[in-house]
Amino acid sequence: MTSWTIVPIRGLASGKTRLAPALDAQGRLQLCTRLLLGTLDAVQATFGSLERCIVVSADPAARSLAQARAASTLCDPPGASLDCALAAARETARSNGATQLLLLSSDLPYINSAALRSLLALRTPAVPVLLADKCGTGTNGMLLPAGLPLRFAFGPGSLQRHRDALAALGADAASSDDPRLAFDIDTPADLDAWLARSSHGPGYTASLLTRQQAASRSVVSSHTG
Repeated sequence: MTSWTIVPIRGLASGKTRLAPALDAQGRLQLCTRLLLGTLDAVQATFGSLERCIVVSADPAARSLAQARAASTLCDPPGASLDCALAAARETARSNGATQLLLLSSDLPYINSAALRSLLALRTPAVPVLLADKCGTGTNGMLLPAGLPLRFAFGPGSLQRHRDALAALGADAASSDDPRLAFDIDTPADLDAWLARSSHGPGYTASLLTRQQAASRSVVSSHTG
């Protein structure tokens, strides 16, 4: 089974606008950078490399960061929907021999290789697995056969839409509610909850980057300065 991972991201500087009451533009940029790098770390630790990982974004900085980590990238034209971008990435992966796809949101602060390995242990050749978000209504990702012609339907309430679409294709989807893959950062309340649980404590700000993230800052700033 040949697995490819697809990670969509709106953009490093343009993402997480709902956090504006809690983080300024620089803070949101650095948080998005941190989260994307954390996702790539988890994928690399799980599969051994990012050779079969596609980062989909209209943002040149996000694509450059991914390329610096040896991931593939796909330019999501501005204005294109997430669903269309993911469909294009699926075709790219299939054309490169993918038989299984792992789609992951790029805003999961607790993602790690242990969570992904547990998810992969649930797989069977023909049974898709949906990753529910923390509210149990959205979709943070999915594991599915690459050839399954699922029409993506991300957005509020997407979990049931994906279940219905899979059922229409004759696929009875399994689900995962692993908290490491369910918790995403969308709102200031989510950010506060993450900070309260993190080792940084409530005084942490997104301007604090890991050594790896700091090394990537030059890549990001060259496209955002």
